[in-house]
Amino acid sequence: MASKKGMAIASLVLRLFTILFAAGCIVVLILDKAPNGGDSNVTFRDVIGYKYVFATAAVAAAYCLLLLPLTMYRACTGKKLVRGPFLPALHFYGDKVVAFVLASGVGAGFLDTADLKVAYGDFLELFGEDFKDTPLEGFFNKGYVATALLAGAFLCMAILSIFSFPRRPPTDATNKGFFFR
Repeated sequence: MASKKGMAIASLVLRLFTILFAAGCIVVLILDKAPNGGDSNVTFRDVIGYKYVFATAAVAAAYCLLLLPLTMYRACTGKKLVRGPFLPALHFYGDKVVAFVLASGVGAGFLDTADLKVAYGDFLELFGEDFKDTPLEGFFNKGYVATALLAGAFLCMAILSIFSFPRRPPTDATNKGFFFR
């Protein structure tokens, strides 16, 4: 059985990596631009799937930043900052929800990118053009990079959700759960 301090340090490292992967995803999406002919550019705001990827990365980063001070305190001192049943329940359910939100963002990003690459490729073939010669190829490849970073954030959050599982069952036989006392 791993020590409590070791588990707290692992949780801290995984939260930090989740923040870094989510922030990297956001940066790649913001910097991803392709000329659209004329003065306008195609950005992540023009693709609905990329907006969702951006939103899921922002939610995950905000959630991990919210819980980072509590995790740092526990990793440094070995004690919980807030006592009671609320914080373990927040960690347990919050980590699960954020992990599933990240998983849906990864699916949306990969599938949207693959679908749009095929659709634009087929459209350009009608006019005798090759999709690989257009700036949209680089735009969608950066979309793959952003989604891969989001997949890294999901992997860290999924492992973290395993660590946040409550280790001790309730000792009181009349305890009916978190909401009913």
